[in-house]
Amino acid sequence: MKRLIIAFGALLLSLCAYAQTEQPAPAGYKYVDTIIYHAVPRVNETLSGKSVSKVLPWRVKLHQSSSIENATESLVRKNKGTLTDGFRIRIYFDNKQNSREASAESEARFKRLFPGYNTYRSFKNPFFKVTVGDFRTKADAQVALQRIVRVFPDAFIVKEQMKFPVISDQVRVTADTVRMLVPIEPPKPADE
Repeated sequence: MKRLIIAFGALLLSLCAYAQTEQPAPAGYKYVDTIIYHAVPRVNETLSGKSVSKVLPWRVKLHQSSSIENATESLVRKNKGTLTDGFRIRIYFDNKQNSREASAESEARFKRLFPGYNTYRSFKNPFFKVTVGDFRTKADAQVALQRIVRVFPDAFIVKEQMKFPVISDQVRVTADTVRMLVPIEPPKPADE
């Protein structure tokens, strides 16, 4: 029985490996890596201060003590603006004479190439710094760093105090790379 399970596992692994190998492109086509952007659904601040029973599209009848509701509201008010430990990615860190301009250029370039991340430019004598993102976990920061380090090779993760990640109506996006099959030559329009 053990050998049968091992043989089945080996077969399954070989099938997975075969499925991941890139098949040759058909004649007249080539594979191209393309970046696509996915909108990230966010809770927005229009929900602030509203009860669950008023927000949901279906009718919900909630029976709870008013002291529970008051305690929840006071906790939300108390935590508003509270700082928490989080992670960001430092893309610029220098103290040269032109560091002010270079940090502004780095920030603008980052915003253009990676829309959807918050950026923070700061000066703490003698260094100008540009830090990006609001990540609750180091794992989230490492995922973003893998993409960012291709453009900003000196980027690294730093632990910082931050407000809870912003919840807003702005459209936030994530970027992903997909391999597309495209024609080598664009098709010519038919003569009429």
